[in-house]
Amino acid sequence: SFFGAPGAQFPSATMKEAVVCKVCAKRQAKMPSSWVLDDCCFYCPDCWEAFACHLCGHHDPKGSDFKGTWNCRSCRHKRLVKEKAGPSPDALQQLIIEESEEVCDSIKINDAAKSGAVNLLGTLGDTDSEEEDVVCELPAQMKGRKRVEPSKKVRHVILLVDASGSMRTPDVDLDLETRKELGINGQVSRIEAAELCSTKFAREHARARPQDVFSVVTFHEFASVVCCKASSSEMATLAFEDRAANGTFYLQALISAARLLLQASPELQGEVVLLSDGRPADTKQALTYFQEQFLRGPLAGTQLHGIGFGSRVESFAALQQLACLTGGTFALSGSTVRGLCDAFSSVSSTITAGSNKWILADGAEVNSSPQLRVVDFELPEVGIFGKKHVLRFRAVRSSFSFDGQAFHKQDFAAGHVVRRRLPYMRGGMRLVYGFQDEQVSKNGHWMVAKCSRYLSGALNSPVAVEAHAKSTAVARHFASRFNSRLRALCAEPASLLFVPCFVYEVEGHAPENEPTCFAAERYLPGVFLKYNSNSGYVADALLPHNDMVQAFLHFSFEESGGKFIVADLQGVARDKEVLLTDPQVLSLTREYGPGDLGATGYIRCLKAHRCGRSCQQLQLTPISSSRVKRIESSASATSGTSGWQHVHSAHSFGDWERISERAAAEYAMSEGTASSVSSWIDIDKQNKINKLS
Repeated sequence: SFFGAPGAQFPSATMKEAVVCKVCAKRQAKMPSSWVLDDCCFYCPDCWEAFACHLCGHHDPKGSDFKGTWNCRSCRHKRLVKEKAGPSPDALQQLIIEESEEVCDSIKINDAAKSGAVNLLGTLGDTDSEEEDVVCELPAQMKGRKRVEPSKKVRHVILLVDASGSMRTPDVDLDLETRKELGINGQVSRIEAAELCSTKFAREHARARPQDVFSVVTFHEFASVVCCKASSSEMATLAFEDRAANGTFYLQALISAARLLLQASPELQGEVVLLSDGRPADTKQALTYFQEQFLRGPLAGTQLHGIGFGSRVESFAALQQLACLTGGTFALSGSTVRGLCDAFSSVSSTITAGSNKWILADGAEVNSSPQLRVVDFELPEVGIFGKKHVLRFRAVRSSFSFDGQAFHKQDFAAGHVVRRRLPYMRGGMRLVYGFQDEQVSKNGHWMVAKCSRYLSGALNSPVAVEAHAKSTAVARHFASRFNSRLRALCAEPASLLFVPCFVYEVEGHAPENEPTCFAAERYLPGVFLKYNSNSGYVADALLPHNDMVQAFLHFSFEESGGKFIVADLQGVARDKEVLLTDPQVLSLTREYGPGDLGATGYIRCLKAHRCGRSCQQLQLTPISSSRVKRIESSASATSGTSGWQHVHSAHSFGDWERISERAAAEYAMSEGTASSVSSWIDIDKQNKINKLS
């Protein structure tokens, strides 16, 4: 019985034969007390310690190495079960496509509405001013303000490059230009490709922002600073001394980035770019440290951008989460040098665009935004619903459809639902939680719940949540028309589809400090792309299907007769489809909730739009700058001086009011041009500010 006990220590007694360690072959004349006998095999202290599980601490020689760390058989089994339990990303996306195509039957094009939009442009514009669509003047609200173009303030860009053992893999294809430049045929290792593209990134970035400085850190189990605050010219001779080895550990990389930002350059604004080729071994520890330093600590406001060096997006859930939580960019590069360079270019464009902001001449700030929820974020375990860390309650589900004239609400019977207690992601206005409703997500398909980031009861009310669902209903209606028009005019066009949205109201008492009403939809896996926002931001033209998605905004304006436009388009691009979520309808009458910026967002998005090939194929009427000015003047004249006070109705938010055109513009710009922003302020808070002043 003694010999069968795992991990038992053999008594110190003289052995007839030498005792040999199974791993290192070290020999002893007799069994030392520090040695271990397990399953009839001897292990010296150092080798036995190497078999300690990184997750639970149990010693198991029959475990396995995972990303440079040892896992016992039990923990490895749990990991494999968790990875295999959920459906594939393609299956989840295909389910959304099948549901969306149900409303995309052939629909007669609304020629009357199109004529209405054309007439609106014609009556408000000069008939003899059919000039090309050019860059419009500044919004009227912005005149008299200073512009930073581009910012002269130096930024500290920190590159965190994965140098784990898998980065030694020589599977990266070279493009023809790089082959000629290096004189190499065939493939290079991932670490060599990262080194090459890092120098190109610094060189290209310097064209737009030559004043920025760069630091480079390589990391695996430990992190090494390759260079600190180097110029773009100094980056040209960059060489990674720390060659690829061991596992991937984000924590060491984040600690090094924090030290560089806080100690080496506390006066500079920082941007962090993290490149990795797979899952980290310390996801939980890295997320905890990240929240302490980059979300709530001294580095709050610093953006982290992620580059996934590979083609399987599910391998980069942790990296995509870190980028999302700071409002940064995530790009998937594939396994080519060209793809990696394009990913770096996407990040550089985001950094450059983020510095080109409007500010008030007097330095005034908008302090009337509502109070945010203080939350911790968990690992992206969307489909895990055990006994712990979940909320279980009953809720009534409803959905909305739109026929072009009116909304139709469908109610469903109350049922049991489950929601993860902590969010794992956030957007501009909502927190995202793992969610399960067996009436919708049958066969284990995943869902997500989206709750307001704000504590105010008004933004968590059924009216606010229904406004979000109605925006999706409007977008789905016009997407069906858009796809029908494309199919009639183009050969094998891509389809534009929106994820259906449901409204849930908790039956009875909600869990403490939790919203009683929220939206939910099917989980959409993949690399999220932001095509445009509700405040005039337009993404880089290199995004897949970008021209078609931007044309949809123009199409919604024309097809609705100029009543509204569908903006804030973001989602996942496939070969033949673009799956979008969280759209925002912008109307001159501000009927679609907190994200509807009214005339301010409406005009700004029209001014930012540039017609492309898709607009021409759809035979959309060009929107010239002079006509946009006329619409802007007409909207301002219509709103008059009543922008500060909204007349409450049965469908309005009881203790919230709309802010003026000028204040909306200031609040939108304070959030950054790429953000989705809210046009609502808390009356109670504003009244207190007014009393103090």
